[in-house]
Amino acid sequence: MFFRDVVRAVAPTVLVAGCLSVAGCSDQSGGLRTAITTLPDQPEDVVREVEPWSDPARESRQVTSAGLKRSYIVSVPKGAKQRERLPLILAFHGYREDAERFRQHSQLDRADAVVAFLNGVGNAWAPAPYAETTGQQDLQFVDDVVSQLEGEFSIDKTRVFAAGFSNGGGFAAFVGCQRPQEFSGIATVAGAFYQRVSEQCSQIPMKHVDFHGTADPVISYDGGERHETVYNSTPEMLEESAVRNHCAGRGEDVALSPTVTELTWEGCDAAQAHFRIDGGPHVWPGGSVDGSGLVSAGFATNTLLKFLGVGLS
Repeated sequence: MFFRDVVRAVAPTVLVAGCLSVAGCSDQSGGLRTAITTLPDQPEDVVREVEPWSDPARESRQVTSAGLKRSYIVSVPKGAKQRERLPLILAFHGYREDAERFRQHSQLDRADAVVAFLNGVGNAWAPAPYAETTGQQDLQFVDDVVSQLEGEFSIDKTRVFAAGFSNGGGFAAFVGCQRPQEFSGIATVAGAFYQRVSEQCSQIPMKHVDFHGTADPVISYDGGERHETVYNSTPEMLEESAVRNHCAGRGEDVALSPTVTELTWEGCDAAQAHFRIDGGPHVWPGGSVDGSGLVSAGFATNTLLKFLGVGLS
């Protein structure tokens, strides 16, 4: 898949970077990736050479979904056209921002994965009360993007994740509820968990990592009401998630720093963790616009990728 074969004649025995020609080899460090193998039913001096790995790339795309013109940005790591079983992350911006702004401040495109930053209609996502789209329209957009990328790259279907900030965090949770067989984990940051997010939520366990600041003035850690709609507190949302994941109970809280505490759950069918940032504002922790100084640079991105089992490119 994604390979262009170049056939040429060489001596019967060929060594490439110390590898025997009949076995083939590849430079996983990112340099010239050359695999030499003897072709079936061909003389031993006929071999196949694989092209160098493709460069990292990013592009804007448009797609018509549920009768609407939608757009997204896709970022791919080095060798995306040649590699097998890449993770896929769908990333959702907050209310009144867009995919490019979210890409810049979250830096999720540092992941060694195919990452799609989707644009919400009117810079919003359902089922928030201010959304211009329905939940089904936004879910169809998600389905269409996943289908398009799975048709183009070799995607590991056991490592498809949703991540989002604020309104986008609530939508990532909604995706996890409504698409439990297509997605294997979610990451929510300062999530707006309006009550409709969890309506008719699947009870299939879903890996979940969450981040929230206790001094968030927009989406309160303790819950509240915005746009004449109630949203759940972070503890309420975590309890719902723990029930869904069949967790036996809370683990011991771990203070990672004077301002960051990790909360974990034990005996879960799908792993769950929460990072409480004491005094944290409404921001992607450690992102490019986080001036609070409460966490290290890249904290949320690095932590959620590690939790989901995705490396850095």
